[in-house]
Amino acid sequence: MSNLLRRFLTALVFGPIILSLLYLGPSLGFTIFVCVATGIAAWEFFGLSHPDRAGRVVGTVVTIAFHLLVRFTGFGHTAPGWFSLAVATLAPFALLVSLARPSRISNALIESGALVLGPLYLGGMMAAIPLMHDVGRRSQGAGLVVFTLMIAWLSDTIAMFFGKTFKGPKLYPAVSPNKTWSGALGGLLGSVLGAVIAHFGYLPSLPLLSGVAVAAVAGVLGQLGDLCESVLKRAVGVKDSGEILPGHGGFLDRIDALCFAAVTVYLTLRVGWLVLA
Repeated sequence: MSNLLRRFLTALVFGPIILSLLYLGPSLGFTIFVCVATGIAAWEFFGLSHPDRAGRVVGTVVTIAFHLLVRFTGFGHTAPGWFSLAVATLAPFALLVSLARPSRISNALIESGALVLGPLYLGGMMAAIPLMHDVGRRSQGAGLVVFTLMIAWLSDTIAMFFGKTFKGPKLYPAVSPNKTWSGALGGLLGSVLGAVIAHFGYLPSLPLLSGVAVAAVAGVLGQLGDLCESVLKRAVGVKDSGEILPGHGGFLDRIDALCFAAVTVYLTLRVGWLVLA
């Protein structure tokens, strides 16, 4: 079975669940869904840095807690004091955890660094997705989330198709030997196509020109996010972060580009560069 077919079948299973939660279910249901996905990705992330179960549990719990804090404070918009306190305490907490585990001294620098990065990277960035779900009318918030998903995942799929079809020069062989410049261009076209589909389809309130511009920027940053996760995996010598999603690898492999795309779209909404009609 080809990798593309596995991806299609996986999307066939999870697609209706996500759409049902977005358009029909309560907002809390979608928040819980994203929180669970974040927790699974965090478990995989800390599996790269923490070979012991206790370290993975601590990192995952802290990431979920930070994710919920960001989600319900809007990156500190509604409760800046709590948000600032959480960010300020991440580093000292990580260092104190390393101090409390003398058996892990040889790996203390990597593990304490991961304990700061994980909550910010996964907990913080993934919180942008349920926050977008709260924007405007229910159909608009749901449409924004679908728009963001399409930026990341349509880009990934078309990039794979372009890369396998046209091949050509490698994009960044030291990090990801299989990625090509043709694939990167295809991925960018996929992100822009996602904006066009959104405007003429399920999210007509999305302005076409600014939607395409945001999709292009978010698509490029999403591809960089994919490469960033590849750096982390290459550092520890693994190909995939997990095997939970057939054709995709782990949850972390599936949301690496999405994290960057989601934050980009959310920030453009917050600063007023993207305004729904």
